[in-house]
Amino acid sequence: MISRIALRWRWLRRMVSRNLLSARLLGVKSPAGEAGEPGLILIQIDGLARTQFERALEAGQLPFLRKLIRRKHFTLETFYAGVPSTTPAVQGEIFFGVRAAVPSFQFLRRSEGRDFRMYEADSANTIEEELLEKCPDPLLAGGHAYSNIYRAGAETRYCSRDFATSELFRRLHPLKLLVFGIIYLPKLLRMVVLSVIEFGLAIADALRGLYDREDVFKEITFVPARIAVCVVLREAIRFRVLLDIERGVRVIHANFLGYDEQAHRRGPDSAFAHWSLKAIDSAIRDIYKAAADSRYRDYELMVYSDHGQEKSTPYVKLHGRELDEALREVFATGPLAGTEIWSRKMSEFLGSTVDRYRQWFGASRKPPVSEAAPDPGSQIVVTAMGPVGHLYFPRIPEDGAMVGYARDLVQKARIPLVILPKGDGGVVRAFTRSGEWKLPEDRAEILGKDHPFLDEAADDLLALAAQPDAGDIVFSGWSPHEDPLTFPLENGAHGGPGSEETRGFLLVPDRIRRWHVSHLANTRQRVRGEDLRQIVMHYLGRDGKREEFVPEMAREVPTGTLRVMTYNIHSCVGIDSKIRPERIARVINHFDPDIVAVQEVDCHRPRSGGHDQAQLIADHLRMNHVFQTMLGENEERYGIAVFSKYPVEIVKAGLLTEAVPNRYREARGAIWVKLKQEGGGHIHLINTHFGLGKQERFQQLRALIGTGWLGSIPEEEPVVLCGDFNSGPRSKVFRMLTGLRDAQSQVHGFRPRPTFSSVNPVLRLDHVFVSKHFDVKSIEVPRTPTAVVASDHLPLCVELSLREPS
Repeated sequence: MISRIALRWRWLRRMVSRNLLSARLLGVKSPAGEAGEPGLILIQIDGLARTQFERALEAGQLPFLRKLIRRKHFTLETFYAGVPSTTPAVQGEIFFGVRAAVPSFQFLRRSEGRDFRMYEADSANTIEEELLEKCPDPLLAGGHAYSNIYRAGAETRYCSRDFATSELFRRLHPLKLLVFGIIYLPKLLRMVVLSVIEFGLAIADALRGLYDREDVFKEITFVPARIAVCVVLREAIRFRVLLDIERGVRVIHANFLGYDEQAHRRGPDSAFAHWSLKAIDSAIRDIYKAAADSRYRDYELMVYSDHGQEKSTPYVKLHGRELDEALREVFATGPLAGTEIWSRKMSEFLGSTVDRYRQWFGASRKPPVSEAAPDPGSQIVVTAMGPVGHLYFPRIPEDGAMVGYARDLVQKARIPLVILPKGDGGVVRAFTRSGEWKLPEDRAEILGKDHPFLDEAADDLLALAAQPDAGDIVFSGWSPHEDPLTFPLENGAHGGPGSEETRGFLLVPDRIRRWHVSHLANTRQRVRGEDLRQIVMHYLGRDGKREEFVPEMAREVPTGTLRVMTYNIHSCVGIDSKIRPERIARVINHFDPDIVAVQEVDCHRPRSGGHDQAQLIADHLRMNHVFQTMLGENEERYGIAVFSKYPVEIVKAGLLTEAVPNRYREARGAIWVKLKQEGGGHIHLINTHFGLGKQERFQQLRALIGTGWLGSIPEEEPVVLCGDFNSGPRSKVFRMLTGLRDAQSQVHGFRPRPTFSSVNPVLRLDHVFVSKHFDVKSIEVPRTPTAVVASDHLPLCVELSLREPS
């Protein structure tokens, strides 16, 4: 009854949802039926280091994500960005499996002699064409993507102007437009209010910047750009992702830029940057709920940051002069004396923010400001859009002169780290204020002995030095002994090998995490881009058969602990009305039980798709199983089952009471199995499902405790009795089971938890009873989002410890 109410409520909520109504108005049709393959939504929170993410969780700025982590839907892991720790490089590794696709955000494309800035469409397209040659199977093939550097195979139909303002007006009849406005009136009002708040904060931020003697032009231009990124672009992405879910798009990637842009301007730990996270959390909540309500496809959600940011000091602020002025001093002598230096003067801390905003709403892109192109044949070309820079020489001086320039860059220009990619004998040398070093041998002196990714970051620096478009000299603002430095006018920076800029985060659902932890060796400590690509490819079934890890079965129960679960699976019908045996298996999988007793299992019944549910779940778990029929007609069966990691011996399986059709009573029964212990002896386990009537439960209990079942087990042998007893702790069932103890009452300080119904658990109907041979170590009644929706009961998981014989 409760599950039917929950089902009707979900149906009604969906019928009046803005997503469904707006999709119909826009002519977006939901696919018929149900997809056989799961879907995946990847959310990127650009630039949010794990340190700042954890701080935001504690401060309540990410309340929805914190709730999902606490409910164990997500596991928080570390994401290693690699070097360079910049979005084009990280997305190149995630989408195409290619490390160091670019040497930095801005660089000289040697083959074309042109300055590349990766927010520009032609630069991104050129690099993507090169990546496609190396990897013809991009990660987002057939999906949709928003606000990324690369398309990565995503369809462009919904990534450009399909929902631009002009297109909306073309599609919508005036009456539909009015209805559309009414539907989204609360959202529009909220958007206006947020814009006003952001405008006020932006003005305050600009005044603060003027007070701190920041660049006046930057402060003024940042005000509308901040509103565009933090409100308008975010809401546009949210809207379009929700429509994609309604369409059943299989893989969706959305990049939220607001935090990264503000962190660049005011620093990664600033209140202004953290302010944007609550709205991003709200957008993720809407996306998550829409995905959970999808009738067509089962979605999973992963949330990650591609990199972090270092709280940095601009070079000009620290040293009182521009970088190119310092470089002129360095190159005033030696073989490059008199050579003109080319550098891009205007810092682009906002990247292509405004251009992206205009494109979303169908406006034409503003023509770029004209500037002289570099001449690599006659000029020293400097690219330094961030904390990593490159120097390209028209001719390469001999090694001694290169070493002299590297030393001068450290001593005269006060650059913290200078790397010579090409030296005598192919050795990569690094120069700092504390000395001259070799990579990778002297990694601790260069990066700091406490760097969280010391070995990998050193190897990535070597790879960066060998990147075809890297400079003849590479320099960085990172030093383990000083505050980080950045070369544009920004207070937060990324791109280098720093400990924060390379340390992002990753939120992984358990069904995905179990596979990668067991199959990808290094991902227990961190996940990097190529690992994330492999994880996603496996989940989507694009690298072979998709599976979820369960430890290989042992032959005997080891001495120590035994994890027992009882679970009424409601014929695998969730409160969303979807029949999902694999979802039940995921709930079981999450707790890694040794033996599982389940009730209400269908076999070959048309109402549940004709599947053998016990076999499907057993295959998914890679467990042995026993099924006992309580109701059978032709090939249709309905009953209970036991799943076990260990081989089991069936002692007895049968009915406790017969069906009484004229009283609407089902037949009820039990399964009795034995598990062999290491060192000899057995553990008895009985799974049962009692009836709904008080009198029939009494009859079933009398049969169960009689000599045909429990009464025949010797007193010295351990027993576990579990199942759905349809009885509470004050019932006759509890009073009559005198030789067994209720597991939930055996843990000191633990308050027994109800298991029914899953959406609002108020009744203890599912129980585990144990003999005196066991100590109860822990109890779990999970309320993960998957467990809540998978059945109308919650599972009860008990960890037992077998006492030593006296």
